[in-house]
Amino acid sequence: MSRSWRVWVLSVVLALVPTSLVRADVSVYGRTESSLFVDILGTITSQDPAVFEEAIQDLGNRRLYARLDSLGGDVFAAMHIGRLIRKHDGVTIISVPSKCYSGCALVFVSGVMRHNLGELGLHRPYQVFALQNRQAAEKQLPRMLALLKQYVSEMGISENFYDELVTTEHTRTAIYKIDTYANLVPEIDPVFQEVQASYGARRYGGMTTAQMHQRERDAEACLKRPAKEVTVCQEAIRWGISEAVYRERSAKAAACELGYDDRRTVQALPPGQRREHPLVRKYEACQQKIMLDR
Repeated sequence: MSRSWRVWVLSVVLALVPTSLVRADVSVYGRTESSLFVDILGTITSQDPAVFEEAIQDLGNRRLYARLDSLGGDVFAAMHIGRLIRKHDGVTIISVPSKCYSGCALVFVSGVMRHNLGELGLHRPYQVFALQNRQAAEKQLPRMLALLKQYVSEMGISENFYDELVTTEHTRTAIYKIDTYANLVPEIDPVFQEVQASYGARRYGGMTTAQMHQRERDAEACLKRPAKEVTVCQEAIRWGISEAVYRERSAKAAACELGYDDRRTVQALPPGQRREHPLVRKYEACQQKIMLDR
């Protein structure tokens, strides 16, 4: 998906979800059959990870979207929330005119997809500059910085992000907006992108990941088509068949769909385990046989 298209889709999604529903620092502000939207607002505190975990307890097979508007707060709480988001392959969003500074930036980088339409701000998290006592600083600071560096590496972000985060004084914030942040924080996590390509290569007929990447690039041209035609156009390209053949074969492939009980069995699994479940592999094999006329 192109960057401009992701920004447009994101803007539409955010416009459809009313911000007036927000009633707490961490709260669910929208839920659909396929998505769960959670706000993280204000100062991040040590209580927020538990509140966040409770907010997403019925996530199921929905895609998690975390909208951020915070000037920072508790570093360890931010990393805890970030790891929960990454566990569920969540998407992080800084919308207009929101700001996500300091500790909040640690939450932002946890998304496997990261969209910044507002301001991403880097400066030392408050626990770092709050160590006024020299003895306390000498004892705690190295450990804190080591944990921060480990977390940034865990999220697949370069050391440039870590260096700017911990070396920028809190009295001056390094601001990154929509046109500059991707130089520091990739919009899509590279590992997630490769995992998706690998799965797509398997799902659409055993091609290489390079071929899958090429088909995804080719499918971006479909975005110029009327909205009702986009899915058919993209799926036909992913399968490597014409649109007419796709329509004919996809109608037949509907017989491969899992039944209600089987769908519930698969949806109850953690996201990372669903694709390898025998029921899913059986569905894929059935679909490939029809779609590729094997």
